[in-house]
Amino acid sequence: MHFQRFKDFTYMSNSGIITDLSTLTPMMQQYMGVKMQHPHSLMFYRMGDFYELFFEDAHKAAKLLGITLTHRGKANGEPIPMAGVPYHAAEGYLARLVKKGETVVICEQIGEVTGKAPVERGVVRIITMQLGDL
Repeated sequence: MHFQRFKDFTYMSNSGIITDLSTLTPMMQQYMGVKMQHPHSLMFYRMGDFYELFFEDAHKAAKLLGITLTHRGKANGEPIPMAGVPYHAAEGYLARLVKKGETVVICEQIGEVTGKAPVERGVVRIITMQLGDL
């Protein structure tokens, strides 16, 4: 299965284009909202003790870092590609990606757990080879 990015930040898989983000889980809707603001960067999205990457970011990170590509949830009835790294080991992975010319956005949990809603997350760091941390 292969996902591709389009100008309006929908994704296409073998079963079609995701145009209705309301069909995604609240967590994936939140992810997509943040990712839309940084479409050309890899996004490390904090999920507990891990940073996770989804869709084509997961494919790219798995290839560049030699980490396992798996899945989390579904979009259009197909598994959403996911790769992840432990929070405590992230700096080494970030350094490797930046050395390869990637820009990486770090999206952290910034809110408190409140019921079933996803924890609020926001971009706290952008790392590029040219500028370092922004």
